[in-house]
Amino acid sequence: MAGDTHPPDGVGESMTRRGEDVVEDEGKEAGRHDAGTQGETERPVGTSTARDSTGVDPQDPIDPESPNLQPAD
Repeated sequence: MAGDTHPPDGVGESMTRRGEDVVEDEGKEAGRHDAGTQGETERPVGTSTARDSTGVDPQDPIDPESPNLQPAD
């Protein structure tokens, strides 16, 4: 088949913005913080607060060493 055929309009084209572009334009989501990179691949890592899980009365753990757990469904 010849390489000059094209898919119909809209097929294969993303209609939304990439997550990286959203963060660049609008900033990080509330409750999320960068913590550098890890490993040989330097994959980005971060931390989160209770605000990342819920916008309704977020409460961080009493003990700072405790993890932030998702609210129950």
